[in-house]
Amino acid sequence: MVTAVKIYATAEIVLSVHISVSNLIVLWLYLGSQHLRTITNTYIFFLALTDFLIGSIGIPLTVYSVLTRAPHSFLPCLAIHSTLCTLCTISIFHLLAIALDKYISICCKSQIMKQSHRYQRAIVLIAGAWISGALVLMVQLLWFSDFRQSYDRFSGECYFTEVVDYRYLVYVIFFGTIVLPTFIIIYCYARIYSYIQDEEYRIKFLLRDRERERRVRSRRKLISTMSLLVSTYGICWYPLHTLNTINLFFPELRSYPNITLSAVVLSHVSCAVNPLIYAYGIPGFKQALQAICKHHTDESYRPARRNHGLSSFCYSKQVAHQKTSTTSFQYLETLSPKYSTASARKNRNRKSKAQRKITEPDDYMILRQTIRQSFNMYVKSVT
Repeated sequence: MVTAVKIYATAEIVLSVHISVSNLIVLWLYLGSQHLRTITNTYIFFLALTDFLIGSIGIPLTVYSVLTRAPHSFLPCLAIHSTLCTLCTISIFHLLAIALDKYISICCKSQIMKQSHRYQRAIVLIAGAWISGALVLMVQLLWFSDFRQSYDRFSGECYFTEVVDYRYLVYVIFFGTIVLPTFIIIYCYARIYSYIQDEEYRIKFLLRDRERERRVRSRRKLISTMSLLVSTYGICWYPLHTLNTINLFFPELRSYPNITLSAVVLSHVSCAVNPLIYAYGIPGFKQALQAICKHHTDESYRPARRNHGLSSFCYSKQVAHQKTSTTSFQYLETLSPKYSTASARKNRNRKSKAQRKITEPDDYMILRQTIRQSFNMYVKSVT
């Protein structure tokens, strides 16, 4: 049992770090990029905020309690385990809010709300997710906690099953926050797929073959994404709550602690998968992350490029002063062949012009001397 607890604690700590870092990146991208602050991404932001609180606060407190069996009083122990349970419930309600928003925006444009009211709808759904999570916690405190009996039954060691009633876990958490949202999410995504398929059937005769193939690929991608959402949701949450249901209705079939701890870790995997599906799967977040990484990479190499350019300029200037113009143009030719060839041609033209200017006076003098000698000889012959 001690070995199983250590393995559980190690897995939870690794998962906690991954959940915190991945969701913190989503929060950072949303707050740092103005173009990402859309209504759809607002849902993802609050989902990432909830999962970040789970990874940075809820899971570490629970691991500490499991390893040390602290705190050794009833109310602090109940507060630690209720914190993680409430945050997980709020995270599930955010997934439900995303599905409802997509359903209303696509399938009920004219029936329920206009598209211009989507911002108000986002506020209502996000606030409803947090309020519903708080109400679920209040249900536990008001109806499923007999504090007098709990004080008497509390042994001084903090165990989840001693402070949280199995009836609350099954009737409220499982049926109210797992099963019911599952049916609603499946219904919303099924209706979205059916609506898109009907719309494509109406206009498929007006589309070209390439556009029709593109829409088929988009529909397949939509189906795979929806299937991934629902299957991940079910795989992560149903094993743990199925074990709780068995422990409530069939106590003689109570599961082993190792299996229960494994199911707890699996339920927290959902918080690690959410940013991969909802945030990094969206082109906006992916492009923003790639742009930031590319910007930091360019910044790290920019000083080296500047120094290289400055040294090349200084060297070429030094060569120009120390050597002849031909040597400097040969150096420039190694840097830029097109530029060096044109410059060398201009330099040769300048040289030829200068040589002509220099040689033209010498020829003129020779010609003058020749004419003068000829004239003198003519004068002598005449006289």
